This record gives sequence, C-alpha cells and structure tokens, in this order.
Amino acid sequence: MGEGQFGKVYTAIHRQTGELVALKEFNPQKFSTKKFLREMRILLSLEHRNIVRCQGIEHNSHGRHLITEYCEGGTLRDLLESKFNLTIEQKLKISTDILEGLNCAHLEGIIHRDLKPENILLCVTPQGWCAKISDFGVAKIELEDKDLNISTIGDTGSPAYMAPEQFYGKYSYNSDIYSMGIILYELLMGHRPFNGSPSEIMKGHINQAPIFPKNLPPSLRLILKEALQKLPQHRFRTAQEMKTEILKATLELTDKNKSLYDQIPEKIVNIYLNYEKELLENINFLTVKNNFIYECSLETLFIENYEEDINNQITIKPINKHKLNRQILDLQTINSGCIVSAHNLSSYHQYSLFYCDALSGGIQTLINIESEYLTYGVANNYKWFALSTIFNDEQGFQVIKTKNLTPITPLIKDFLPKQIIPIDDNHGVVIYTQWEIDKNQTFFRFFHRRGGWQDIYTVSLPLHNLIHHQAIPKTFLTREKQTNNLVLIKFEPFSVRRIPLNFRADFWLSSSWGFLCANPSGNIAFLDLEGHYLGEINIKKTIKAIAPLGKDKIIVIIEKNDQQIKQIYTIQI
Repeated sequence: MGEGQFGKVYTAIHRQTGELVALKEFNPQKFSTKKFLREMRILLSLEHRNIVRCQGIEHNSHGRHLITEYCEGGTLRDLLESKFNLTIEQKLKISTDILEGLNCAHLEGIIHRDLKPENILLCVTPQGWCAKISDFGVAKIELEDKDLNISTIGDTGSPAYMAPEQFYGKYSYNSDIYSMGIILYELLMGHRPFNGSPSEIMKGHINQAPIFPKNLPPSLRLILKEALQKLPQHRFRTAQEMKTEILKATLELTDKNKSLYDQIPEKIVNIYLNYEKELLENINFLTVKNNFIYECSLETLFIENYEEDINNQITIKPINKHKLNRQILDLQTINSGCIVSAHNLSSYHQYSLFYCDALSGGIQTLINIESEYLTYGVANNYKWFALSTIFNDEQGFQVIKTKNLTPITPLIKDFLPKQIIPIDDNHGVVIYTQWEIDKNQTFFRFFHRRGGWQDIYTVSLPLHNLIHHQAIPKTFLTREKQTNNLVLIKFEPFSVRRIPLNFRADFWLSSSWGFLCANPSGNIAFLDLEGHYLGEINIKKTIKAIAPLGKDKIIVIIEKNDQQIKQIYTIQI
C-alpha cells in the first residue's frame, strides 16, 4: 500500500475470517522492539471509532508487523491533495472526528506527538468520511513519563505540525491541540501557516503569528487563534473543548451545504461533429466493440461496421439486424460479438439470452430461463457465463459452461447478486447487498470460473450499476445514489475514492482514455484511467444513449422533435 517512517504497509486478508487488514511492517534498525511493543500496547488500550483499531501482531522470519483495521479511504493527505475542494461542513466534520479520537487518547493518558494528515486514515461512509488517528510510534504515556518536560530532542513528530515547545524537546497534551490547529488551518485554507526549510518552519512556529484571510468566519478565526497560541497554557484545555467550539461554529454557518464538495471549476473540452444521421427506429441501448456498433430498439438488434479513412471520413455500414419478438432488456459486448437479454412478454417469467457473432452476423439463443428477474454475466471468451435467478422461492447463483450448458457449480443460495461482472477469462465478481443487515453496505465477492470463491470485500456505500475497466485490473466505477459523486473502487490495493461531478450522471462507461460520463441533459464529462477530471462539455441536446468510439471519438444518440439522430464527435482532451 505504501511506506511509512519505520517500514512498509501491506494489505492482507485474514485466512479464517476473510477480514481485510493492514500489516504495518517495522524495520528493527529504525524501530526497536521496545518501541514496537509500546505502540501495540497503546493501540490495544484505545478503543474508539476515531482511532485505528489494533488486532495484534504478526511475527515470522520475514519480520514483524502490527495488524490494524483497514481504512479504504486513504489518508487525509490524499484528500487534501486531490483537486476537489471539500465543503466547509465536511472539513469541520473531519476535524471533530480527529478531536474525538484525540480526547479518548488524552483521557487514557496518551499524548500522540505526531498528529498530521498522513497519520489520519479515512473510512468511507454514506455521510462522507470517518477520520481515524493512526501511528502512535512516538507517543508518550503520562504514567510512564511523569515528567512531561523531559527532553526528547530527536524523538519528535513532523516539524510542519509541531508545537513550539516540541522544538525544545518538551511536550504536553496541549502540544497535540496545537498540531490539530495546524491541521484545521490547512483544511480551511488549503495550505499550512508556516512553510519553507526546516529552520524557517521552526521560526514560524516559535515567533510568527499565523495569517488569517478576511473571509474566514469569525468563530473559526477565534478557534484557530486559541489552538495556535505559542504558550501551551493559552490553548484549549482539552480536545473536547476545541471540538465543542467547532460544533458551535458549524451551527453558525449561514450557507449550509449538504453536498461533500464545492462546485468544480469547469474545464471545457473541445468537440467536433463528424457524422450525423437520422434513425428509423428509437434506440434504447448502444455499445461499441472493435469496429462494430451494436444498437437495440424495443425488440430489434442492429449491427453496423464503423470505418474511418486517412482523411477522417467516417463510413457506417449496416451488417445485419435481428428482430427478437421479445422486449430487449440489456446489451453487452464480448470479444467475438454481443449478448442480448430479453423478456418474453407472452410468458411473464420467461427470459432469454442471445449471442450474436460479429463476423458472421448470425444470432443464436444461448439459454432460456424461468425467473422472476435475471442477472447475468458472460465471459469475454464466451466459454462460461454466470446467472442469478429467482423462481418459486428458489433463488441462487450459478456458473455454467457455454458449450453444452453444463453447470460448473451447484445453485448457490447464500445471496442474490445485483450484478455479475466477468473481469477476465477466468474470474468474475458478484455484487450484492444484505438489506436485513445494513442497507448502506455493498459486497464484492470474487470467484473463479471453476466455481471457487476468492476474496470478499465490503464498501460502506449503497452502490448500483458498476462498470469494470478491462485495462485496469479489478477497477470499477459507479455513482453514489443520493449525490453527483462518482465512486472509483480499486482492489489492488483496495481503495474507495469519490469523484465529484457538476452534474448527476446517468451514463458512465469505460473508454481508452479512462471513463466517459453523461446525462440526458447533454452534459458529458471525461476522466482519465485514475479517475482524474479531464474536463466536460454540454452538447445542448437530449442524450438517449452514448458510447466511446476508438481513441478520440464518441457516438451519441440524441433526440430532437421526437426524432432520434446518431452523431459522432471527435474530442480533444
């Protein structure tokens, strides 16, 4: 996952429980056995939702590791360095989280001495984030270090966040309050009050008063002034006292923003119309694979070939069309063609999957299913597929060979997947919820095509309609149900990151450059492979369907005066 002051940090899964944990390695040359056991003892003595939970130690021939809970949201430093600005409400919420954890540590007689954004870990929640204090490597225990003014020069925290007295080897509970003041300042202002070389930073902490902008609310200015007093006795007496003042300041905010992020500064992407044609039937589904364009109306599948010559002239040739006499519900592509799911309107519980070969243009029935609903996923190599069905109180998930429809697994009834996504020729993932346990959790369970279960992960957000990017292993994109935020989920290592948009996306698709997001109002946004915002455009037309086309184009089905039109644009990112 990364590397800290005293060694590397790894992701691990407990063999018996399947729980995801962090393994914090300790280099014996940098961190003595005494300090290692001390940090473990401190963490084991602290039980609080805003302090990273310690689960024990792992010691073998490869070294020694501290086992702690896993925080998928990264660090506060990651959040500060993202290009998206949090709302002031979220900044204050994170600050009160840290102060709650700090108050717990102080009540147990523990002084952290190294509070900084890198040591604040984040767990993603439906309301935002839950901040947790980590890394008690240089912490002090009051009962064991009764003389709090004993010199500890060389065994201190990070200069950018250190209280003035720490530069002289002295510390107290109020030193942590000062560090928290620096973190709050950085959250609100976007930078620290004192920067430069280590000696310049030290002079700032000891001699200089921090500068506050005029637009800072007076209540927050007073909180920062008190937290950043040079003399410890002039600061807040306790972390709880500082938290109380921040909560009061939050209530005084006049423009309360319920979203997590401020408005994103728009970066306009240039696009150029290359092709336009009126359609004879209304298209509900659109997807592209290689040079083939697949479209579905209510009951018909259309296949077209796309070509572009050296002069950028675009030609689209119809190859075939298939009327299925069923209501088409979904369209997915695989390497050799496409898969269409359809519902037999004359038989309420009858569903079918059809396979269409792109080269021959022929279509065949893959399987007919009796079910109250259908979830499916077909491997790109077309050698296996997985189904989730429910009928007459019998529900379950099953992996099946495509060649002769032989079940690879028995019917698995433990859960009912919302989605099944093949991620390569041999593996897939089922995505499901357990509303009776927690409606805000989404579960990811990876499986092998032979039926063996692998890792299981939990994301504490209600998610839907996830897409997988084939170019990045185990990487998925979706949108939060109640916000404009997209959610980028990676499993190597496991991380969950929000990506705010200026509009509520209804379409999100993978592309050669990263991801494409759009909504019916004409808004289109572009993200790179890491989910970074590249820009957006509004084509000022009603979008009915959209798909990436090649390296620098998009194909859009728009509606104008009840007439659908197919358009192809070149994009310049």
